[in-house]
Amino acid sequence: MFWGVLLGVAVLGAVVRVWRGPLWPRRATVIPPSALVIAAAAALALVFHCAAMFFAPWTDAIPGARIPGDAIRAMGDASRWAYAVPAALLVLAVRNLWWPALLALAVALLGVGITMYGPFSLGTHLAWLAALIVVGTVVSAGVVGQGAPNAVV
Repeated sequence: MFWGVLLGVAVLGAVVRVWRGPLWPRRATVIPPSALVIAAAAALALVFHCAAMFFAPWTDAIPGARIPGDAIRAMGDASRWAYAVPAALLVLAVRNLWWPALLALAVALLGVGITMYGPFSLGTHLAWLAALIVVGTVVSAGVVGQGAPNAVV
């Protein structure tokens, strides 16, 4: 149920975004295509990190994904780097967004990382994951502009 609701939130955000455009056009910033590619790759790496932890049979079924999945599940330095690097790249890629949105994204990513590797309960970590999904959906649907990078949104 938890994962289904979060998937629903993300899909709903994408549908609203495609249908309506940015929710807050006055605050929207157009992200250059190269930065969007970096942000998308970083987000995909973070999704893989999460999936490797919670859905190991699915990620291990992907050819070549078992080795990085095992390293992530070991919760050692490789796992920490596999989370920290894409999280930092994501924030850097969208660094020109409206600062409250960027701050919310950075705080949510930090909360997930801290609760994953610190002495926190699974429930606390899942709450931060839910917050990250909601914040990421609201940021991408709300303040990521569309058009040419120098276009007035």
